[in-house]
Amino acid sequence: MKITIVVMLGILLLAACGGGGSGSSQTPAPNPGPSNPTLSKPDSQVSNALFSVYADTQAQTGQSVGMVIVANSNIRLTNVVWNQIAGPAVSFLAGNSQAIGFDVEQAGNYQFSVSASSTNGQRLTETIDLSVQQSADTKANIRVDHSVSEQANVSLRIDPSNQSSPTQWQWRQVAGSISVTLNAQDSFVFFDAPDVSQDEIVVIEGSVTLDNGQTISDTSQIVIKNVEINNNGFFPRFSERVVTTDMFAYNQTSPYRDALDSCVYDNQVDGSCFFSTLPLIGSANTQPSIDNILDRVFVSHQWMGDRFKQFLQNSATSADMLKLLRATTAIVISYDVRPSFYWTATGAIYLDAANFWMTPEERDTLNARPDFRSDFGSELSFLIPWRYIKDNDYYFRGSDYPRAERRTKTFEDLEASVSWLMYHELGHANDFFPPTSWSRLSGSSSPLSYANDTEANSSRFATAFPLASQAMQSLAQVSFAGNTASDLQKSYTPEQVSGFFEPDSAPAYYSYSTIREDYATLFERFMMAYRLGVSADVAVIEADEQQTYPVAWGQRNRIAEPKLAARTQYVINQILPEIDAADALNNFPQPQLFTPGLSYFDQLNLGTKQKPSQSRSLSFPSQSWDIQQDLHRHHLGRPEIRN
Repeated sequence: MKITIVVMLGILLLAACGGGGSGSSQTPAPNPGPSNPTLSKPDSQVSNALFSVYADTQAQTGQSVGMVIVANSNIRLTNVVWNQIAGPAVSFLAGNSQAIGFDVEQAGNYQFSVSASSTNGQRLTETIDLSVQQSADTKANIRVDHSVSEQANVSLRIDPSNQSSPTQWQWRQVAGSISVTLNAQDSFVFFDAPDVSQDEIVVIEGSVTLDNGQTISDTSQIVIKNVEINNNGFFPRFSERVVTTDMFAYNQTSPYRDALDSCVYDNQVDGSCFFSTLPLIGSANTQPSIDNILDRVFVSHQWMGDRFKQFLQNSATSADMLKLLRATTAIVISYDVRPSFYWTATGAIYLDAANFWMTPEERDTLNARPDFRSDFGSELSFLIPWRYIKDNDYYFRGSDYPRAERRTKTFEDLEASVSWLMYHELGHANDFFPPTSWSRLSGSSSPLSYANDTEANSSRFATAFPLASQAMQSLAQVSFAGNTASDLQKSYTPEQVSGFFEPDSAPAYYSYSTIREDYATLFERFMMAYRLGVSADVAVIEADEQQTYPVAWGQRNRIAEPKLAARTQYVINQILPEIDAADALNNFPQPQLFTPGLSYFDQLNLGTKQKPSQSRSLSFPSQSWDIQQDLHRHHLGRPEIRN
């Protein structure tokens, strides 16, 4: 079989403590360079020919604790299980991983067990004792110790245990037989896990200087796992990344458990599984239940499946999601999926777990590496953010949940964080596999072969309803694909760009990235308004240094513009024909224009009189964060693979 790659943007949208923190004052050491030949492995609590356990045995209340198990020599560990045997209950959310981390809030004696299978056929079991003393001192917490595959991206964050104000951060590697290169960004540090020939452990120390002059520190243990990698596999080859090996079927009694293991998210997958092995949900169940859907969920952490289940059970969108999910083979939710996407290579949707967390402990397990697209289009003089609004306020805003404050998210905000994403990704899935296709798929076919042989609805849509502005399409390749901006594009003013965008029939700037994104974005915007009564804002704003972000042009409820009606009706009729799209559009709120010259952030309630904004970069430090969220809450495409 000959495989060629057509690079397209339209298939998809576009942490760790514990061990050994002391909480004592000290002077932080400078970050090391890319290598440090004096590093050595930390002392292990248990070690034999097959495995070693590294764990805190002494801690203070309020401290983060870590425990890890690594294979010795070149064997691999599988079926890892951590359990707490004694002591006040603690919460660790990666009990199937080679590393766990958690906070201890009560003094006492704790005991834990870890068991694992080795590739040479042995079952290993060990216990770890932990003594925790009472302490009221301020601690530094790096959450949470964890394991990663070789070549994976790693992120860590450090915070004081109370609301003290940090003024300086320092990061360094303090142990490990291999060296890593740290990229420190204030409270975060990032690094790429190197190739390894056997499991390795690295220990990273973070130090925080507080506004009272005190410096506190903590350490984090990271297991870098030696994993099996097929360099011709879908993910290493076409996505250029090695994925986690800690995945498992959410429902362990699912009839598709083995198929999920081998078909959708693995460094060995190098072919599209036949529908006889992993059929579309709609082919197996024309009216699937929530349990039927959960049989197809594949996760890196149990809590991710729990939250997805909670969403399906309680969201106002649930009936829609059960219908739309019929166009998929599986739902993959993992800490290392970033950004979310749909891929015809497997027929599955891949969801960034950052959309699903509710508790701070769940959030701790996520990878916080910055979005690689953050600098795309930075040389342009304009920005085109978007946001969802309900009752003249943000429908959801990430900056309402600062990491250091460790707030628990409401279900309403979980629904808001997930719904638009699901509508978008499932718009893609139903583009390639519309309802008319499900009953006629052959068991000897696969998602990839069918997609290669059958024209997606978005292709016919783009022919019948093309976007007109070539300037916007070229600019979108700069903002979303990372193309270099030309001198002409750098010279465009926000007013000029508004003139390109406003007369056309795109609902969003992202629609210009590919015909696939145009199709999915129209569906997403319509469904958010139709099912949830949520309005979308789109605006062309100036990227000013003062971060006031004055608006050149902006509009709310653009999906109700008459010029978009025929395009929107086509998409809805193809994906959910039971909805009367024309009638729904007639009942949508009328589009509203922004006031030119006023700040983007001052135009939430468009029905009130507003005054020009002064610079708020000091008073409202969340502005830049919100702009970045508004710009990048979408995805970029995986390569389309052709047989």
